[in-house]
Amino acid sequence: MKLVVSYYHTLRFWISITILSLVLGALSVIVGIFDRSGNTSHKVAALWSKLICQWNGIRVEISGMENLMTERAQIFIANHQGYYDIFALSGYLPVQLRWVSKASLFRVPFMGWAMGAARYIPVERGDRKKSYQAFLNTIESVKAGNSVVIFPEGTRSADGNIGPFKKGSQLLAQRADVPMVPVTITGTRDIIRKGSIMIYPGPIRIVISPSVTLDGKDSKKGDEALEAIRNTICKNFEEHREKEKEL
Repeated sequence: MKLVVSYYHTLRFWISITILSLVLGALSVIVGIFDRSGNTSHKVAALWSKLICQWNGIRVEISGMENLMTERAQIFIANHQGYYDIFALSGYLPVQLRWVSKASLFRVPFMGWAMGAARYIPVERGDRKKSYQAFLNTIESVKAGNSVVIFPEGTRSADGNIGPFKKGSQLLAQRADVPMVPVTITGTRDIIRKGSIMIYPGPIRIVISPSVTLDGKDSKKGDEALEAIRNTICKNFEEHREKEKEL
């Protein structure tokens, strides 16, 4: 029975994401012609992400909204459990976000065009020179007032545990002179597993912790701050696991 339900939700997911990508992707491109900042196109993308959650029975709960800074840019440092991390954060964080994404995604019809209209930042991961240019473009975007989300694990978790954080996000925060905000995500791995296309709807929980402000460009302090953020995320993650065991 569970497999039948999963097939139903999987079919519904791919149909809904296709329809939303065609309709809202086209809308995002059109509004991007009139608003070159990408702000309006991102709002369309946020609606796209929110509807992908709502139309597929995914409930998103957020705590710690008081730690969100709507009046300035910030760098969200989040653990990466699954594809729905992106939908949940984009759809439910009420700030202007600019995603740093693989350049190949920008070539996907409608979705990729919409990403370009929203001024998201393409990166060629296999090319060091182009990767560094993407880093500089991200700094520019943050200094212009846009927030970004960084998954410092580098990839989705295969076993559900939080992996080591790669350096880089703290350098971005130091160069752009903005605070880093720890974000803990749970539940997304159970919705769609790495290497699978099957959908198993369930709740997503997002915990936004108090921001961390870096002092100057001291690389050692930046490394320590990133490790402290990882400890905060791991603590929140384990607390959620314990609560689930009690239920």
